[in-house]
Amino acid sequence: MTCGAPGHDTNGRYLCIRHGGVPSAEFVAALVGEGEGAARWPDRLPDGLEWPDPAGQSAARIPEQSRTEPADPLALAEMSEDDDEVIEDRAPVALRAFTWLFLTVTAVHIVLLVVDVLVLRREDAVLRDYAVAEHTLQSPASQAVFALVNRVGSAVSMALWVTLLMFAVWFGVVGRVADRLGRDRRTVLRHWTYLGWRLALIPLVVYLFADAARDEPRPAERLAFVEEALAVNHTAIMFVSLRIVMLAMLAGFVVVVWRRLNPPARDDDLPF
Repeated sequence: MTCGAPGHDTNGRYLCIRHGGVPSAEFVAALVGEGEGAARWPDRLPDGLEWPDPAGQSAARIPEQSRTEPADPLALAEMSEDDDEVIEDRAPVALRAFTWLFLTVTAVHIVLLVVDVLVLRREDAVLRDYAVAEHTLQSPASQAVFALVNRVGSAVSMALWVTLLMFAVWFGVVGRVADRLGRDRRTVLRHWTYLGWRLALIPLVVYLFADAARDEPRPAERLAFVEEALAVNHTAIMFVSLRIVMLAMLAGFVVVVWRRLNPPARDDDLPF
């Protein structure tokens, strides 16, 4: 037999125990015998092997280079630690919790925007009543609607800044986690929903700044005031609806990136 590893010559006599090898056809034939019927021992073994002695102890000689040396306990411990080491290929639990928190805040933001649309439509109805009867504008019900519009508008503005801040933090953390896991950051964070959200952000920012800087005198004539107020409300409703679509796209982008960064296993019960 010959040793299976280069550089470990056994002179063709023995199979190297340490490195393995392939026995020769002559050696196999000598062991199993030739011809039909039961296997028989060969009359003569190859050079270097001997029959067991009468005491039952094998006299087969093992070459010096084929004898295995005692294993080093420290080396075995290091190998065991390497085998037990788990390679982290999934996103950390903290990022998962933050992703859930961000999606929850986004959902609350969408609900506030829907309420804002309903409140603005209720304000439209009050303004139309004012165009017909002047005294309706001073009624408690009309004043309650105006106060509700202000409160919901303040809540929506706060939700906007909280959502943008949390998304900026989440975006940066996801990029660092992707680099740590050996993923391509640009590939993980590339999706059409993110591109659409960024494009829609441009007119929204322009509208918000224009609305904040708007300081026009109130028309003295009642019908002109109602017409201008309705136009402002309709523009606000249009942009609030755009913000709902943008938040839906942003939430979809977060889910897509999370699935790319942390693909669920078959037995995983993650909803995304």
